[in-house]
Amino acid sequence: MKQRLFKSHVLALLSILILVKAPMARAQSAPGVDGKQDVDGAAVSDKHLDKVELAKSKNLHLATANGAMQDAQTLRKQIDTASAAQRPELLSKMNADYTTAIAEYREALLDTTIGDENAIVALGLIGVVRNGLITQEKAVDMLVQDKNLPVVLSNLGAAYDGAGRFQDAITTLGQAAILKPEARTYMQLGTDLAQLGKTSEATATCEKILALDPTANNMQAGCYKNVAIVLMNTGKFESAVSPLQAATKLNPLDATSWKLLGDALVNKITTMQEHGKTCYVLAPGTLEAYQKYLELEPTGFYAAQVKEILNGLTAYAKCAQS
Repeated sequence: MKQRLFKSHVLALLSILILVKAPMARAQSAPGVDGKQDVDGAAVSDKHLDKVELAKSKNLHLATANGAMQDAQTLRKQIDTASAAQRPELLSKMNADYTTAIAEYREALLDTTIGDENAIVALGLIGVVRNGLITQEKAVDMLVQDKNLPVVLSNLGAAYDGAGRFQDAITTLGQAAILKPEARTYMQLGTDLAQLGKTSEATATCEKILALDPTANNMQAGCYKNVAIVLMNTGKFESAVSPLQAATKLNPLDATSWKLLGDALVNKITTMQEHGKTCYVLAPGTLEAYQKYLELEPTGFYAAQVKEILNGLTAYAKCAQS
């Protein structure tokens, strides 16, 4: 059974629902426009009205996008417990919600003005930075005129991830991280890099989380855990050991990480000949990982399975010690 990835972007959604109110309020309270009759005044008034309409349009797109993301997340939870017959319809609805969210976030970016350009055009500055034509500091200074832009990009990246468009997610989350580095953005970015097999880049991205926020132990642990889950879902159990060890060290109270570590270590079992019979040698920490899971969740979802595994592994260990 494939493991479900840990998601953090509900935080971003809640943040943006508050943040998007600011641009509209500023536009509505802009002084010195009403009542001017001269040509220049009319031009200023028209420009002000354009900004008001753009702010209203942007907020509508963001509200629709956020709603679609929340619906998709609800459907994802339902899929986890749905029957085989129910899953196709739920998956179809979830994918449709992610598609809606992507389209609406992109429309919101089109309604986000950066100087005389919309945000999608202005984001090309980041590509210019990579080519060395202007400094990153100058590009960021131009783009962060809209404080919501990094949050919109972060949420758009999460929507791309939900739709399975991992390269688009990586590009978008990378833009968000340049503008405003945040722990949740790096967590999602690390997960998506792992989805494309870029494991070294993924773990390096996870490492940035604690450097950015020394209190984000659980977020960094979740990032490592996600990298490991991606590896395990593609059969790379041994490669998953290191990130899971990091995850359990950062968040030792996460029972699922201990169970996954046990699963990864089981795949490192080797054999040896002893007294004319074949014995199995367990990797260090295998039994302890499963025992830690049961200590934390003695009646948890995997408890019966873990007990059964431990019974078998204990017999292997005795064989190796005889």
